[in-house]
Amino acid sequence: MLGAKLTLAKGLAMGLKFKMGSKILRTVIVRDWHEIGTVAGIIAPRAALTFLIHWEIKEEEKEKEIR
Repeated sequence: MLGAKLTLAKGLAMGLKFKMGSKILRTVIVRDWHEIGTVAGIIAPRAALTFLIHWEIKEEEKEKEIR
């Protein structure tokens, strides 16, 4: 069960990294401050989710080592 949970978490983290990368690249073609604010508003929660997923992965790996 833990193996599947870790695999899913790692997949989610990778997907979020690609989505954030695409949004960051999108800022290259952004023309005004309103669009930059919108992109930043999208990137911030995704960055927080990525951080939380990585934290969860580390906790699960520690738990797996204890068992």
